Formats: sequence, structure tokens, C-alpha cells
Amino acid sequence: MKANLTTIINMVKIILLCISFTYLSANGQNKIALVIGNSNYEDSPLRNPVNDATDLASVLSQLGFHVTLETNLNHQQMELVIRSFGTQINSGDVALFYFSGHGTQVDGLNYLVPVGVNIIAANEVKYKSVEAGFVLDKMESAGSNINIVILDACRNNPFKGFRSSSRGFAYMSAPTGSIISYATAPGSVALDGEGRNSPYTKYLIQAIQLENLQIEDIFKKVREYVAQDTDNKQIPWESSSLIGDFYFKKGDGLIETDVKLETSNNYYSPNNNSNNINQSSTSNNNNNIHNEDNLINSGVFIDSRNDRKYRWIRIGSQIWMAENLNYRTTNTWCYENSETNCNKYGRLYNWEDARKSCPTGWHLPSDEDWIELEGTVDDKYEPYSSEWRKYSGRGYDAGEKLKSVDGFSAIMSGARTLWFQYLNKAAWYWTATSNSNREAVCRYIWKKEYDINRWIHSKKMGFSVRCIKD
Repeated sequence: MKANLTTIINMVKIILLCISFTYLSANGQNKIALVIGNSNYEDSPLRNPVNDATDLASVLSQLGFHVTLETNLNHQQMELVIRSFGTQINSGDVALFYFSGHGTQVDGLNYLVPVGVNIIAANEVKYKSVEAGFVLDKMESAGSNINIVILDACRNNPFKGFRSSSRGFAYMSAPTGSIISYATAPGSVALDGEGRNSPYTKYLIQAIQLENLQIEDIFKKVREYVAQDTDNKQIPWESSSLIGDFYFKKGDGLIETDVKLETSNNYYSPNNNSNNINQSSTSNNNNNIHNEDNLINSGVFIDSRNDRKYRWIRIGSQIWMAENLNYRTTNTWCYENSETNCNKYGRLYNWEDARKSCPTGWHLPSDEDWIELEGTVDDKYEPYSSEWRKYSGRGYDAGEKLKSVDGFSAIMSGARTLWFQYLNKAAWYWTATSNSNREAVCRYIWKKEYDINRWIHSKKMGFSVRCIKD
């Protein structure tokens, strides 16, 4: 009677999953994820897979995935949820499968190990575990646009009865439109970790929350941190046949390429109460989940008007372009009318065009914006102090630091006055602050001097533009 009741309950769960996925399929392209974490192995229990699965499911839900979270599944339950997952993926969807737990390879095939199995010989694995190809086949046959398979397994040999002659997973080639990410290189063993999460999932949880990073770059960043965290004992690996780009999180145009991820073992993913998580199995829920702020220093953004990429730099509380603007408007010039110079130094703008030249989400910095920048980088004098005013009104240290430190990289782009001059000698920048009908406030930095100067010039002059984030 108890066995029959368990079977009925499992079938009801699958029916509910089908209903929820059917609703999604009627509402456009879906991002569907099945997340499984198995910890309660009888012979070789693991500390973190349930935590890994729970935390990752929370983040994926926030990123717009409809997530099914399953933990501590037996063989039958794993096959049921994978089969249901596969049948509900539609053409054009994004499908993601994640497994954390024990895994092994036998005869070149990779197997995900359920809980509650008793395996005493290698020839029993294929009958009592779930072959990873089963998941790939379900995803590929559904015709989804992008398939993402993430395997944080192979932590050690879970079986007492035998020891596989091959460590870790075997290499699997990704079908077209798919990417497979392994927590460690083929033939190697992944670590369970000393904190709440495994080393791999700890950094994966953080990296997928970074805006405007393609999935390949996310996995590369995870690999960098896992290798560093484990003294190169664990090197994540990918196999990809993706066509096109995929971003877990699209944002305001900034691409966060220089990001410091939290390395503490106490890192937790953000708490999420979204209804996008369908959790049908008993799992270890932890409501004490919080987010550590990532320190984002620099990156690139794309100007959608001409698809040109620009570097950006965070200095204090501001985000500045780290190179000169090169966008053609009516009253702009290339130094000595050379397009080569435009590509190298950026364009020169009169003041009226400079005010309206920045991309959407950016603006020409005001005089006050420059003062804040100067106060941030000039640690010798306080802004507006007598010493500060003495050095051309803007401090002795600021100009030198803006040439190199923090990546602002003042480019000696010259100017257009009555003629072109000062190339590779000085950098002139407009501010958005007008001084009169004919004049506006600007800044200039000399290559061989140490200060940054505030000046008033005719609005007809041709100076460079550095935009600042809104």
C-alpha cells in the first residue's frame, strides 16, 4: 500500500509539472531549467549538492527561468523528472539541466548516480544510474534553440563494491546548439568544498548574475576562480557547439569583464520567493540566504548607434568611459581630417555637438562631475582648498593619475582651434557646463605636467568627449 501511495504521489507531481510547462509553452519562448541535487548517498554522502541545487535554482528563477528543483532522487524519480522535462521543451526554447552529486563513467559513458542504489559491480551501473546521454537526447529531440548542461559531479567514487578504472567523467561532445559544462576536466575528480557550496557552484552562482556576459565568458570566469581556489587541482571544462549568443542576464549595456567574485566559503546566493521555482521533493531549504556585493571595476559597453565598443572604468562612485568618443555628428573632426586618427584618438567636437553626442544612458559630464572625479583621484589636496586652487584650480596629483592609474587613460588627442594642434602633447575635454553664450568650461591635461586644468574656451573649439554613466 505504501509503495502504491508513493507511486501515485510521484505521478501527481509529474502531472503538475506538465501543466505548468504547458502554460509556459503558450506564452512565447521559455527558459526552462531542471535542477537536481543528490546528497543522501548511503555509502558516501555529500555535504553540498542539495545546497548547490537550492541556491542555483533561486538565482535561475530570478533570471527568468521556470525552474524545477529536485533533491535526493532515487533512480525512478530521476528518470521521471528528466522525461517530463524533455517532453515539455518546445522548439526555440532555452533549456538548462543541472546535476550536483555523484557521477561516474563506465566503458566511456557517463552516469549520474541516484540516491538509494546498491551497486557492487561496474556492470550494474548502467541499470541503476541515469546515463547523461539520456538527458542530452531529451533536450536535443525537443528542438530547443539552446541546450545548457551543467554537471557538478564526479566528486569521488561512491561505490564500496568496486573502483572504476577511470576517474571522473568521460568527454562528451555537445550536439549542435548545446554547451556542456563539467565542474572539472574529463578524467578528473571535483571537490565537494568546505563551505556551503562546492567550489564550482559557488562561483557559477555568482558569475551567471553578471550582466551582458556571454555564456562562454561566464564559464571562463568560473574556471579562473575554481582553479585559483583549488590550487589548480580542479579545472572546469566545457564542450560547446552553440550557434549564436546567450546571456543569462542582459542589462544596461555595461559588460562586466573585470569582476571580483566573492571567495569566502560563506557565500550564499540571493534569497528568492519567486513562483518560478517548482520544488516537488523534500530538500534542505535555508532561508538565511543573502547576497554579497560584487566589486565591478571595469569592462566594455556597446554603443548601439554604430556597434562600437568602448572601455569603461569605475572611479569612486562614478562610471566613466575609459577612451574618447568616436561618433560622427554634424560638427566633428578627425585630427588633420584623418579617419585613422579618429579611430586612434576619437573625434573632436564643438561644444553644442558634444552635449548631444553621448550614447543612450550616458551624458557629457558637467563641471561638478569633473570636480568629483578630481577629488577622488587627487589624494594630496582637498577640492577648493587654497593649495588645490594654486595648481591651476584642479590639484597637482589628479592629472598624472588620470593618465594611467585606474584605467581612465587620458589620451593626448590634441585639439582643433584655428587649426589642429597639440596631438600627443595634451588632452582637451568638454564639460556640459556653459559659461556664457559663447564659452563653456573644459579640462585639459598636459602630457609632461602633473596637473589637470580647468579652462574657459569658445564653444566653437574642437575638443574630445568622455561620457559618464547616467
